[in-house]
Amino acid sequence: MRMIVDKKKSIALIIIFATIVIIFGGRYYFAHNKSYKNGAIEKGDCIYLNGVRYSQTSELENYKISNVVICTSDSGRKLYEIEEYPDYEYIAGYCTWDGEIYKKDETD
Repeated sequence: MRMIVDKKKSIALIIIFATIVIIFGGRYYFAHNKSYKNGAIEKGDCIYLNGVRYSQTSELENYKISNVVICTSDSGRKLYEIEEYPDYEYIAGYCTWDGEIYKKDETD
């Protein structure tokens, strides 16, 4: 009888642990990955993020690229949020080790 009770407790603990892992894992995913609601298309040297044109720039200094993935472009470039610009005025685009900073065009 005691073994049955111990098995039930073990199963209950496993279920509770799995539920906690799923909840915290999901929160982390949605906090650090915004690609489920964004889309990007590359055309030449420009990237269109949700229809807004971004051009390469070298004018930005003293910035920190966050670990928040905005999305992956149609050609595989991952776009990251820059911590100082959470409104996406500037974004970072990486394809393997090759990275570029992009600025939102003033005309859009």
